[in-house]
Amino acid sequence: MPSRRNDDSCSEYPRPGWPLVARSLTRRWRALVRLGTWSLVEALPATLSGLLIAQAIDGGFLAGSFRTGLMWLGLLFTVHVIGALAARFTLSATGAVVEPLRDDLLGAVVTSAVHGEDRLHGVPDSAKVARITEQVEEVRRTAGTLLSGARRFVFTLVATTVGLLALAPAVLALALPPVLLATVLFAVLLGTLVRRRYAAVVANETVARSVGETLAGSRDITAARSWGPVHAEVLHDVRAERDADLALARAVALRGVLTSFGSYAPVLCVLVAAPLLIGGSDGLTVGMVVGAISYLAANIEPVMRLLTEVLGGAGLALFVSLRRLRDTSPAVSGRLVEGARRMTHTDASVAVKDVSFAYEGGAHPVLDGVDLDLPHGGHLAVVGPSGIGKSTLSLLLAGLVRPGEGTVRVGGVDPAGRGVRRTDLVCLLPQEAYVFTGTLRDNVGYLCEKAPDEHLWRALAAVRAEGLAARLGGLDAAVDPEALSNGEKQLLALARAYASPAPLVILDEATCHLALSDERHVEEAFRARRGTLVVIAHRIDSARRADIVLLLDGSRPLVGTHEELLLASDLYADLVGHWKSGVRRPVP
Repeated sequence: MPSRRNDDSCSEYPRPGWPLVARSLTRRWRALVRLGTWSLVEALPATLSGLLIAQAIDGGFLAGSFRTGLMWLGLLFTVHVIGALAARFTLSATGAVVEPLRDDLLGAVVTSAVHGEDRLHGVPDSAKVARITEQVEEVRRTAGTLLSGARRFVFTLVATTVGLLALAPAVLALALPPVLLATVLFAVLLGTLVRRRYAAVVANETVARSVGETLAGSRDITAARSWGPVHAEVLHDVRAERDADLALARAVALRGVLTSFGSYAPVLCVLVAAPLLIGGSDGLTVGMVVGAISYLAANIEPVMRLLTEVLGGAGLALFVSLRRLRDTSPAVSGRLVEGARRMTHTDASVAVKDVSFAYEGGAHPVLDGVDLDLPHGGHLAVVGPSGIGKSTLSLLLAGLVRPGEGTVRVGGVDPAGRGVRRTDLVCLLPQEAYVFTGTLRDNVGYLCEKAPDEHLWRALAAVRAEGLAARLGGLDAAVDPEALSNGEKQLLALARAYASPAPLVILDEATCHLALSDERHVEEAFRARRGTLVVIAHRIDSARRADIVLLLDGSRPLVGTHEELLLASDLYADLVGHWKSGVRRPVP
């Protein structure tokens, strides 16, 4: 996934971490304002419950007016209903903040894996990406929990304080010191929790790596009769993990003690002092004291649990996950990005010279001896049986992998070379279209930030997606990927590619969910667009529309027109026969 462009070259490929989180949240300030507004409404019960209970007791039941007491309790019930309804909207508002954060983090992680310096033989480390993306999902979950918990903590604490000040300031003076003491002690403990949680995560990863390496080398270990040293090394890592987990468990247990102290000490203080408060110099009534205790019982205990368990749990996990993402995602050279910024690409000719590629050192080549010359503005269709290397060729042209032998040039430039910003040179669309949570403008303009609305609407119209855009509500409408069909996702991804500055567009079965007429229109639109078009064909019409066709057959790649290949290759004739019959399956 390409990264969004910024005026600041140093932030072109941001590393996962708190700066990226802060930038993502800043861009969603409207969602944060909406979340805060609904949170205020949700906090109404915490603000008014004690006051209404006091009125029900003093002005109703104790005054001999049962009807008045029920009226105040009915009003309390109404306030709770309003708060419950507001909670429904705070949930969706939280999702509008957290889901785009996940997309931004995932983009940074994959960008680091693709553009970083630690790629294995030019191929992004997919295993590493899988491990890191698991941490991204952990960040998404914990960020949602943390945001929800922090919101409830702040608004509930403020609402309770306001309510107690309005009802019985003397009770607040008794209840506040235990809460403050527990909060201060928790803040002191937080540093220890962070260190021990991080140590436990690292120890767990060390054991996983140690055990994995042992299993992978079991034959060599057996042959060398070196099970003793290996056992000792693995046992050392396992014991280190156990010690780290025990140390973390002790800190978490202490956190639980602080939670209980901060939750129940205020209520006990008020109960002990109740005889002195009622009828004393402060003039508190029974209703006031009961209302104040209801404030504490209903709100202080949840607030303390939010602070020590939710914030200290989800917040701790978020901090550690972000730190691990930062530590395990290599930064992309700022000089590379700055150099790329100065480059402009108007030529999209493709030159592939004697290219071979294998995913593993001793594996049979996926591609072998591929030669291709495609002039700028040309239209190429790549065909062949499933698994023959068509998608691998698209990765080579996009610069996402390097050839084992031979050269690949796009506009005379190595697309995998240093100083080349691939998003300005090549746009590759796979079969599975990526659409993320955000506005329609964010999705279509992802590769050309700050593009005018007219440019985005032209791109939508070019691929016949303007009707979909209008149905969604325009460029500022929110896009829910789960509500879109596969064909609709492909239309938005195609519009994004059309709007991009890349002169070379590669469609790797990127229209497979579209109707035949729409597919033809899309290919003709990209053909008319300035630049070069490469189509990984999955229908006979795509090959017929192309200037030239590249047939990959595993032995001798052939290049020619559709008519030439029909006469020169039995395999191509078989493929055409399968396409015409409507059966899409590999050719034996």
